[in-house]
Amino acid sequence: MVGIIVAIIIILLVVLILVASIRIITQPNQGVVLTFGKFERVISSGFHFIKPFISRVITVNTAQTPVDLNQQVVITKDNAEISVKISLKYHVTNIEDFVFKNEDSVRSMIQDTRAALRGIIGNKELNEVLNGTQEINAALFKEISSVTAGYGLNVDRVNIDSVNPSADIQASMNKLLQATRERDATIATAEGKSKSITLENEANNRALLATNKAQNEALVNSATAKATAIQTEADADAYRTRILNEALAQSSENYFIFQNTEAVKALADGTANTVVLPNQTLDSLGLIPALTKVGQLTTK
Repeated sequence: MVGIIVAIIIILLVVLILVASIRIITQPNQGVVLTFGKFERVISSGFHFIKPFISRVITVNTAQTPVDLNQQVVITKDNAEISVKISLKYHVTNIEDFVFKNEDSVRSMIQDTRAALRGIIGNKELNEVLNGTQEINAALFKEISSVTAGYGLNVDRVNIDSVNPSADIQASMNKLLQATRERDATIATAEGKSKSITLENEANNRALLATNKAQNEALVNSATAKATAIQTEADADAYRTRILNEALAQSSENYFIFQNTEAVKALADGTANTVVLPNQTLDSLGLIPALTKVGQLTTK
């Protein structure tokens, strides 16, 4: 009976020793083995044996880990109070440093991030902060990356989630924004009216130019027509004169005597009682019987 009890005790001790010496590390974790409280080695994910009862394993997550920081009140260079909320992502790069070089590396990282943020925003004015979050992200990432490397971890990304000015500043900004909108609306209305007036003036000018052009063309056409008519009439008169001259040049002296005679007869038939005739016309007076009606002939 005693032998059975001793055997059971031995079996239990063996099982206990086996259980105490077996460690299973799951991905993406790694383990730090401490023997008598002193660093021994780093073990990766998987099945491992350690020294039972005198060694222990500290498990560390090596996957990228997101951290949301609480809102932080920061004063800008122009004494504006703003509330900033940021988030970051990090992962452990050196297990031994992460465990032994800092009591709480993550907390230290958060503190360093807050301090760096205060320093960066404290050197910028409010408008620069509101319009330059990307620049602040880059500066903050650069500053804390060099610090946290000594903690055995690496900051992969820093992002400013929100920037909220205080209530007083927000009210002032809203008033300024409203004034800016009203100013822009007034300017847009004035520009619209100015453009409308300009277009109307251009249309009137085009219409006036078209009217003047039409009037000028009408005047030119009228003047051209008149000039053409005068020229035509002058050409006709010249033609008649030329034809008459040619005919007269070909006529005999008797024709002119006949014409003078006919003219004198016409005068004799008239009511005038005095006729003035050239000397050469008197030669043909004997051919006019109706001249007896003439009361007096004056010869020059």
